[in-house]
Amino acid sequence: MTWLIGKFAETAAYGFAVIVLMMVYEVVARYGFGAPTFWAHEIAGLLGAVAFLLGGAYCMIDGSHMRVTALTDRMPAGLKWMADGLALICGAVYLAALTFSGWQIAERSLFRFMPDGSWFPERSGSSWNTPLPAFVKFALFLGAVLFLAVVLQQLVAWLRQGRSSSEPDRAPR
Repeated sequence: MTWLIGKFAETAAYGFAVIVLMMVYEVVARYGFGAPTFWAHEIAGLLGAVAFLLGGAYCMIDGSHMRVTALTDRMPAGLKWMADGLALICGAVYLAALTFSGWQIAERSLFRFMPDGSWFPERSGSSWNTPLPAFVKFALFLGAVLFLAVVLQQLVAWLRQGRSSSEPDRAPR
């Protein structure tokens, strides 16, 4: 599972390089030739949003997510173990709710049909009027599902670890 999330996130991370190239192109086209693009900002928004949404699960796997450990570093091992578990449980509850609501939002946005049966997803309303907002909302759902899977995996590992195998108590610094 973690390799799949890693591949998704690494692929999405290339979106940042594409954003840089598109913005360079946009600046040159706009200020160098007086011919701005109508698509660069929408695509950049989509790529950035997808990369950030998929990046959360990857950072959790990699251990590179931000943690404020000023209090937990000073706790005895047993209390630290309980605090870690509480954080994982709270994260799982939050991500489960985000997954549920993310699906509802994505479903209303992506699976829209006209009376004649033709597909008509939510559109941006810009001059290009693309269905990109619908895909960003689906990416929110997908990112929440993947992040929830990682948190549940770590919660199971936390339960298996148990308090008995926690780190020894450390004196506060």
